[in-house]
Amino acid sequence: MLTLLLAGAASTRWPVVYLSLEEARSVLEQFRERLPAELRPFGPDAAASWEAWVRARDAEIRARVTAGEEESLVNLVLFGTSFTNQRRVTPADLLAGNPAGATDEAAREAGRQFGLLLRARMDDFLRALAQPGGNERLAIARRLLQAKGFDATDAETHDAIRQYLLALFVRISQQQAHYAELLATARAFEDPTQQFIERSQLFRDRGLSVDTSLVPNFAIQESLKELRERGMLTRHSVRRVAILGPGLDFADKQTAYDFYPLQSLQPVAVVDSLRRLELAAAGGVAVVTLDINPQVNAHLARAQQAARRGQSYTLQLPRDPQVRWNPEFTAYWRSFGDQVGVPATPARVPPALAGLQIRAVRVLPKFVARIEPVDLNIVVQRLVLDAPREGFDLIVATNILVYYDAFEQGLALANLTRMLRPGGLLLSNNAVPEVPGLGIRSVGYRTTVYSDRPDDGDHIVWYQKSASDSGR
Repeated sequence: MLTLLLAGAASTRWPVVYLSLEEARSVLEQFRERLPAELRPFGPDAAASWEAWVRARDAEIRARVTAGEEESLVNLVLFGTSFTNQRRVTPADLLAGNPAGATDEAAREAGRQFGLLLRARMDDFLRALAQPGGNERLAIARRLLQAKGFDATDAETHDAIRQYLLALFVRISQQQAHYAELLATARAFEDPTQQFIERSQLFRDRGLSVDTSLVPNFAIQESLKELRERGMLTRHSVRRVAILGPGLDFADKQTAYDFYPLQSLQPVAVVDSLRRLELAAAGGVAVVTLDINPQVNAHLARAQQAARRGQSYTLQLPRDPQVRWNPEFTAYWRSFGDQVGVPATPARVPPALAGLQIRAVRVLPKFVARIEPVDLNIVVQRLVLDAPREGFDLIVATNILVYYDAFEQGLALANLTRMLRPGGLLLSNNAVPEVPGLGIRSVGYRTTVYSDRPDDGDHIVWYQKSASDSGR
């Protein structure tokens, strides 16, 4: 094990270390025909090669955060309502904005109108950036632009910022077309399992998104319910939980609502479900979040500190009634938060989103105070816990492992396994390779459907660490 502690790890009571060569050996053996060039062949200096590779790969993965933030920035410009009175961009607008679709005069006119709308929204966005006030999203956008060398307060730079935003829009549009092709290829497999495996690596070359949403938390609750029914989780048995990639509700590509403050849903949602299902330990649940995005970690650290001063944490829960959620999902939305908080006054819905339903929950400080954010890259890093049996009872990873290929998923699984207690469970909506020797295996799954829209659901796979594996 590399004993060097990592920068930024001082905020946690556990050391954060790189995965050692010996700890990764079973994964390296499993993927020996597909290893990165730097890792083959291994000779007498294998340990040094491994250490150099994990450090370099850590930096490369962290660099993908910016690309993910740029995607959120584009979503904010296209769909946000907090900085403009212009209408939101629609799917039809996006189709019109594709030059390949301009096959006749009507299509060209639609494309021209989209260009005018986009320019008007960008102009409003740039004016708002100059004085973001208390708008956290605009403040983050401004910092991102500053990191790219743009001064949003200088009107002379606005043309350059517009060109940057347009280039991002084109790049992301091309990426989405590419991912649509990859998804179509995955669907072509006759074997549903192979389809799922291929889809579970879909974003391996994509920027690491910051965004999150409510929907996968319903699927997690449904899996927890079934695990309880099967006796794989018992009453009051969950004391420690890790959330891999908790994310921020910034401006996701599905809804991009920005009329309420930034929020992180999953750390609260999991505790809410554990209490509802009577799985939470009598003494409460400690939650550790693992993320490499500085915005996410800083947000959760501020929330924790505020909670320790007695301040609550309000979550906004919008629902588009035009999306016909299943009755079970609707019931989940209506009850969300009743185990960890009380009803709160929801944010005002802007005119551009008239008809949107919303409710709010004020999460009690005692639950938020037990959420501890840690800067950790799950592919190459892990926490060093006090003892194997002090590991996590449950680790939740939704829409995270999809950003890595099978080899890196295997390394992540090695790290996750070492952080689980013997018999502990990992719940993921992505399939990850089961590597002999790691001491963890798939023990089932549950499919949860959210609405009547095609492919609107999640497969949550359950991985369990061997109950006798106390040495990892």
